[in-house]
Amino acid sequence: MGRKGDIDSRVAAWWDAVIAGEADEAHPIHGEDLSVRVKSGRLELSGHLARPEDRDELVRQARSRIGHGIHEVDDTHLRVADHREKRGVLEQSLVAAFPDRATATLARKVVLERSRVTPLVDAIIDRDHAADLRDLVRAEFVDDLKKRIERGEALLVVTVDETDAFKVRALLEEETRSTWTIATPPAVRARA
Repeated sequence: MGRKGDIDSRVAAWWDAVIAGEADEAHPIHGEDLSVRVKSGRLELSGHLARPEDRDELVRQARSRIGHGIHEVDDTHLRVADHREKRGVLEQSLVAAFPDRATATLARKVVLERSRVTPLVDAIIDRDHAADLRDLVRAEFVDDLKKRIERGEALLVVTVDETDAFKVRALLEEETRSTWTIATPPAVRARA
């Protein structure tokens, strides 16, 4: 099953748990930013989502549960975050270290599924899969990264629009439990 199928099945299972009255788990994609509860056959959605498309999809999913113990969906308290930052101006590279390539690959999967961000750069580098680090990160970070590779660690390098960097870094540090994570300073976006 591909990445999309895996996340779809986790979201469907989450909805089933909510309808069954077990709304203790965070949403597989939106996490703690979303709150859902069932009250007298009414499915109440609240919280802040990153994009209008996310809100539309979530409301569609909730409405598809009507007739299965649910007779109404209340989405009046479900908002789309007001992003004041301008996308496409700055980029930021994040690098996380993992004990091996397999762990870095799993971390990459978590970051891409949970953040719903399309990276500008996405690479895993280790002793057996070398790349020119100067092409991926700023020169002042290259020596530290090479030392980690020489110690046998695998590095996940992800460059994203600067407006997405905080979310991706939080996932790297909290969800993937990287052994070491850095965020390079934002830079004017060099990639088209």
